[in-house]
Amino acid sequence: MIWPLFRYILMAAVRDKLLLGLLGILIIVVALSVFFGSSVITEQDHFARSFAAFGFRLFGVAALCMFIVTYIRRCFENRDIEYLLSRPIGRVRFVLTHALSFSTIAILAATLLGGASVAMEMGKINGGVILWFSSLTVEFLIMANVAMFFAFVMSSTTACLLIVFAFYLLCRLIGDILGILDRFATVGAESFFVKIMEVISIFVPRLDLMAQSKWLLYGTPDGLSLSFVFIQGAVFVALIVAATVMDMHRRQF
Repeated sequence: MIWPLFRYILMAAVRDKLLLGLLGILIIVVALSVFFGSSVITEQDHFARSFAAFGFRLFGVAALCMFIVTYIRRCFENRDIEYLLSRPIGRVRFVLTHALSFSTIAILAATLLGGASVAMEMGKINGGVILWFSSLTVEFLIMANVAMFFAFVMSSTTACLLIVFAFYLLCRLIGDILGILDRFATVGAESFFVKIMEVISIFVPRLDLMAQSKWLLYGTPDGLSLSFVFIQGAVFVALIVAATVMDMHRRQF
């Protein structure tokens, strides 16, 4: 039952034209990067490469999350979830199969979009390029499973998408938020708010430390390694999948 469900989810991605959407994103981002790169006076190549990397990262996450959320909510509305759970699969394997399917789609999307950005380096492959591509893949994996969790938990597609994108924005800005608060906080309420944000930062992925476009230009940053990227990805994906399993166990169908 696991393999047919896995294949069904992948076919749903093909049926919903996700691949064509990713190809469209690739073409548009490359075209815009070349256009804007040609309009700057200096370092045209650097600008085009960094712009393309940023566009692939942003629109790749958006496409993945929108597909996953709409697919799961459509399954709930059509009662496909209830039918599948009536089969001899179990809720744990049901969630794990979905997580595996969405993770596979995330890896394929990262390979397509990230591979295009790596190809733009034109032989300038270094540690920064490898770290960028690896962290982009991990970021796509985290956000794909986050979208799956909120889609299972929430009943509104619109609210779910807003929460997912708000969560992504928080993860992307958490480092800047902590830096700003720490700089201007003194004592009292400001210092207390800083401590609250530090606690929150423990429980959200530090996506601000991943897939930075400047790595493509300036190489591997100091104090950041592939092991940190993979460990963070493994920990948060495991926590998200475990939370989804717990939510499915308490649901009544």
